[in-house]
Amino acid sequence: MASPARSPSSMLTSNLSFQLPDLLALTSSYPFRVNRNCKFATDGSEGWLLSQNTSDDDDGPVLSQNEREVLQSVKYGLLASLCSPTSDGPQLRVLTDFLSLVFISHGRILEGKESHGWKPWTSIVHVESAQDALELNETNVLLKHIVPSLQRISSRLPEAQGSRWNKRFLRSVKAFAKAQLRLYENIKSNTIPTLPEYIKLRREAYGSSMFIDLLDLLEISSRPSGVPGLHQFTLWAIDIVAWILDIFSYASGPTGPTRCDSHNLIALLTTHKNLSVQGAMNYAGGMVKEALEELNRLERELSPPPNGGTGSGSGGTSSEGTWGWLGFVKSAVGLTGDVQAGRSTRRSDWKFLTDAVLGPPPTDEDAEDFDRGATGSASGTKSTSEQTARYIQALKDYIAGSIHWGYETELYFEQKGDEVRSFGWVFLAHSDHS
Repeated sequence: MASPARSPSSMLTSNLSFQLPDLLALTSSYPFRVNRNCKFATDGSEGWLLSQNTSDDDDGPVLSQNEREVLQSVKYGLLASLCSPTSDGPQLRVLTDFLSLVFISHGRILEGKESHGWKPWTSIVHVESAQDALELNETNVLLKHIVPSLQRISSRLPEAQGSRWNKRFLRSVKAFAKAQLRLYENIKSNTIPTLPEYIKLRREAYGSSMFIDLLDLLEISSRPSGVPGLHQFTLWAIDIVAWILDIFSYASGPTGPTRCDSHNLIALLTTHKNLSVQGAMNYAGGMVKEALEELNRLERELSPPPNGGTGSGSGGTSSEGTWGWLGFVKSAVGLTGDVQAGRSTRRSDWKFLTDAVLGPPPTDEDAEDFDRGATGSASGTKSTSEQTARYIQALKDYIAGSIHWGYETELYFEQKGDEVRSFGWVFLAHSDHS
């Protein structure tokens, strides 16, 4: 259980240099792609953010002076372009606006701002009782500014389809809000979570599920319902992105704007596993490696070969035939019903992804909750296998894009990203490390 404790940073004063895991090598099979609409979305989003006012009692700007000064160097438009390389200009602009607001909101909490960014009366109980995703977003001082554009887009959906998407997005917004509120309270009370507690909290701290839902709303990818293993695939992808960004955040040094040693994977590994900083980096790299291996295994299960479903020679694969084929193969090779039902399993040969680190695996109820609202709304005429392939590729783009952006943005390594990408070494000055 989480408990008040001294900051992990007090244990790390002797570690001045360390080498990051080779994240690019681990994801070398993932294509590197940049959206050609990057400049369009970046210029439009930055101009919009700089022009926005709070719309509260005062009429000041949404961003602080420091946030305005560093906006261009952070390169949120590039992040969106790398994570969604095939979206068109208007789609990319919405994603850029969203990612900018989420990252700024999260950064404010990590910096110890007086407010968590939600209305003063917002609590976990209030979040749980919310019935509308966009109304809940309205209670956030930053995210409320993207609500009008989301309302316009979602209003174009057929009523039933829009209702299902809102239900799914509500689940994601609730997860994000609860993660932010808990993070704020933990930092305020100087509480250091256990590793399983932190990994669960960190999973939604950057709104990953909300981002995936927006890909559906914007018709970039859609998540089909009733696909065994897709819940597991999604959780692994989200966790991988979270761990990667924590590796970058820690490497930015104690004065880095996104580093908080009581809530950072590397710092917590040094605390709970008594590792050096290099040992924690190696351990986190091992976690990413094993999670990617599991992701690749799941992708093979979720992507049956073409024309394998019916055997009719027609060249088509209906969703029923495809998943009937997949179920037959799973049965033939001895995979358990738990895997087919979507329950997360842990391999006995895993060295890093142990229950002591991750906590108990998600339950069948988690998978069922995940499935609610999954409609394939963006491409209703496509087969389940086609939708699944697009969904998987979208999450792989999310992973690869986050890694490449980490070396390009000045948020973590200032202007030394190319050096870190090439050699992996980070050198912290004494003044930055104490």
